[in-house]
Amino acid sequence: MDAILLVAGFDTRLLPLTKQRVKPLLPLANIPFTERTIGWLASAGIEHVILNVQYNTAQFVEHFTNKELGVRITFVQEKRPQGTASALRHCARHLQSTQCLVVNGDIFTDLNLPAFMTAHRRTHALVTIALNSVTDPARFGLVEVNPDMGIRAVTEQPAGDAVLSNEINAGVYLLERRAFEHFPAGATSLERDVFPVMLQQDLPLFGFRSRSYWSDLGTPQEYLQAHQEILNRRVIVALRGTEMKPGVWVGDYTRIAANALLRAPLLLGNRVTIEAGAVVGPNVVLGDNVHIGPQARVRDSVLWEGADVQANSVIADTVAGQQAQLSGVITGGLCADFGTLDHTVPVRTRARSTKDAAPAVSLPTA
Repeated sequence: MDAILLVAGFDTRLLPLTKQRVKPLLPLANIPFTERTIGWLASAGIEHVILNVQYNTAQFVEHFTNKELGVRITFVQEKRPQGTASALRHCARHLQSTQCLVVNGDIFTDLNLPAFMTAHRRTHALVTIALNSVTDPARFGLVEVNPDMGIRAVTEQPAGDAVLSNEINAGVYLLERRAFEHFPAGATSLERDVFPVMLQQDLPLFGFRSRSYWSDLGTPQEYLQAHQEILNRRVIVALRGTEMKPGVWVGDYTRIAANALLRAPLLLGNRVTIEAGAVVGPNVVLGDNVHIGPQARVRDSVLWEGADVQANSVIADTVAGQQAQLSGVITGGLCADFGTLDHTVPVRTRARSTKDAAPAVSLPTA
């Protein structure tokens, strides 16, 4: 089966993190997010992934060319954004299967794709939409269903009295290939233009309800929260490295001072250095080649590859980009690749901390 992955959107809500790299390629637990998504698709039997790209084409081509992920990848570039339906129509000529999965490129979920596909076949749907329950449905596309899960209404970003349910369009769809016959020409939106017209024509659209994890990783807080969910194994994804102690995953060639403390849960990439007296964790992800200076403290944070925390610094609730330089007391910091944060910055990214973190552990120098 084919899948279309929509990764052409702009990423303003995560600035400055997306200043140098696009949101779908931000690391999630040290693996680029789109790479994780492709692995999730491959595990469900998807053999061909079509990446819908636009302004960010070069980054995707550079990252995925010659990378072995178990699927064939086709890049389809839009000249300019014209809506999700237009993007899908543009990709449809590359389809080889009679059914097609469509996934919004910023959705992080552990949705059971085989069960999703089975439900689609059982109902003989033209389109099946994955649903998720959220506390703030007005931010998303509201979906109302009948008892048999047939969809009766789709309302994109409803306001006020229009919010009649907390079930939203989760950004994962299964389409029969003939569904593209109902896509109008021109700049059109799948959610605003295509689905409502299909429902008016009484075409079979069904919802699929699950208890899967779901996040759109749309804000720095949600990005940090997703890492906490992964580290605490509330959502299960593959983690690189060896679990040296419960909740402590360590990559290759790490150097950890004998009197440094690691507080679970945390994930260390390859060639990480943690100097004497440093305390790292809980809820911390360090990318490859990160350096934590003597007596520094880091908690509830994600530091990308090559980031450097200076001696005696205190870092909390912070996301720092590649080779960022951090010093002083930083709470709620955001730093782009190659940027600098020092002293105290305004709180911006506070995420929930885990109160029942495992006790501190120390590991010998690798």
